Amino acid sequence: MAEVYVERVHNAIVVDIGDDIGALIIYTDEALRGRQIDVSLKGNSAAKRIHTDVLERRIGGRPVFAAVFVALLEGEYVTWSDPLHTVTIAGGQITELDWREGSVYVPPVSAMGRETVTATARSSALAKILPPRYQGGRTVSAAPMGTAPMRYTENRQVAWNKMWTSFCDLALAGGPPHRDTLLEPVSPDEVKMHPEAYERVLTEIERGLRLVTGLPIVRSEKAGWVGVKCADEEMALWLLRAIIVENVCVRREGTVLFLPVGPEFRMEKEIKNVITVVAKTHHYWQEHLMDSYEK
Repeated sequence: MAEVYVERVHNAIVVDIGDDIGALIIYTDEALRGRQIDVSLKGNSAAKRIHTDVLERRIGGRPVFAAVFVALLEGEYVTWSDPLHTVTIAGGQITELDWREGSVYVPPVSAMGRETVTATARSSALAKILPPRYQGGRTVSAAPMGTAPMRYTENRQVAWNKMWTSFCDLALAGGPPHRDTLLEPVSPDEVKMHPEAYERVLTEIERGLRLVTGLPIVRSEKAGWVGVKCADEEMALWLLRAIIVENVCVRREGTVLFLPVGPEFRMEKEIKNVITVVAKTHHYWQEHLMDSYEK
């Protein structure tokens, strides 16, 4: 039987650097042997992923497991892993990351037909972010997030920030997208026909978004939209992609995301849908992904 490429022991590490080309070496434990690691330029949503395998090598007679990117154009890169890591590649230099001491989960690459990382390694990584009631192997609920009961304050306003037992429950166990069709903005003509109703809906969505994110709210010059100002473009791009998956229309202008508003939006339907999807995606970015970027 032919020897599988990722299973044999390889030669010492060799890179190809110079001028504006650098290299990256990611050291891992043996559990990631044969896994494919991807990196891409940070802050560039159109950047192509670059990948390489974790291989076993012999250095000084001892086994070393590492993914070697032999030639990368200089710039700031992000790893496609959990947690994420950012690294700066400089021309003519070798940058090193050491994952041997921490628990890092690398998503499987089904197109390559390879086995996923061991269940133990994956569980260890996910245990850091799962809500307590889902740890220890308990099944994550698949109940749609839209089923959360409405909660109200003493003056009968919707308590958007108290709708769920925890935002972590909402973010990780919110279930599948909660709409069958894309929630889109209405036409400017419809807004003009019902200005008072539109203002009521807009004010409520603005209030809800403030409660669940704490981000600045931006009034759109175009009728039918409400804006949320993100901390930077990287955050805005990530949230935009995550919100689209939830079947809610969204557009971006710099660091501001604009979401749909309509005069006939209902409190327990469309209004709740907009606020819920922002609560869910913003929490995941703020409490989990952003922490990884800063490490």
